[in-house]
Amino acid sequence: MFEGTAGTRIFLVHCQCANCLRPSTKRVPIPMIEGAPASVDEFIEVLEHNPMPFSCRYCESLIGELVGVTMENDHAPA
Repeated sequence: MFEGTAGTRIFLVHCQCANCLRPSTKRVPIPMIEGAPASVDEFIEVLEHNPMPFSCRYCESLIGELVGVTMENDHAPA
């Protein structure tokens, strides 16, 4: 689809800043290797053990609330 995305799953992490309440989205490309998350549920499990740092681009707050996770594309072989 896009150059550089073959062989990757792209997850979108949707957060809301705890200070200014603005929404934020971060693209997280995950290579399709053994043991890597293949679904949103698996990705959320990984986040529980390895939290991602958050920094609001508007007010620079370091506290954000996870609103949701979606998958942008899925190039998994059938």
